[in-house]
Amino acid sequence: MRREPKLCDRERARVVEVFSSLQGEGVRLGERQIFVRLGGCNLHCDYCDEPDTIPIPSGKLWSAEKLKREIRALAKSQPHEAVSWTGGEPLLHAAFLEPMMRWAREQGFKNYLETNGTRVQALRRLAPLCDTVAMDIKLPSATGRETWSEHLEFLRVAPEKTFAKVVLTSKTTEFEMRQVIRLMQEVSTNIVLVLQPSTPFAGVESVEPAQCLKYLRQAQALLKDVRLIPQWHPVWDLP
Repeated sequence: MRREPKLCDRERARVVEVFSSLQGEGVRLGERQIFVRLGGCNLHCDYCDEPDTIPIPSGKLWSAEKLKREIRALAKSQPHEAVSWTGGEPLLHAAFLEPMMRWAREQGFKNYLETNGTRVQALRRLAPLCDTVAMDIKLPSATGRETWSEHLEFLRVAPEKTFAKVVLTSKTTEFEMRQVIRLMQEVSTNIVLVLQPSTPFAGVESVEPAQCLKYLRQAQALLKDVRLIPQWHPVWDLP
């Protein structure tokens, strides 16, 4: 088995950027957050809007103290509800995130974790420190591999404040949508499922509106809380 390069320790991690913005996806849409984008990802989705964060390693090494200073500086400008730990795949940096998430809570921030839902052991370590977990359900048509079993185990470990998100493209199939519904039913019908039409990127076409609404009706017929929420960053012209 190929070993992944070590990306971090408790004092340093690879950071791509840190900025203040509005949350543009999911159930916290419109919430002011401080975004910490970490470098490196274990998947390669064809619709990824941050492809520069995929290579392992990517970003620059930051110390914990440097990151804390940057977060404090951004926090002075206006109130922020949470720190959004994103990427890339932030759970590749679990050793670094554990003390940082604890510090963020001590500063009065909530911890918002955005993840591809495949790093189960890292989630076990960080789940008590998460206030919101935005877990993507990755479809084989977008990644070139099946991750259903990883998602199932991840959702069984995930804290209560988790919602699942699936990005829909023109390549999404009826079979994949049935698998998504089956996965959610097996874990809990109470977890919010967000359907997100992909933002056109690098030749990847989004799902047709009629097909998207069909998927929405199928999921709403079998699950308790299903929402259609497009990505709003491009509409707002925000990072």
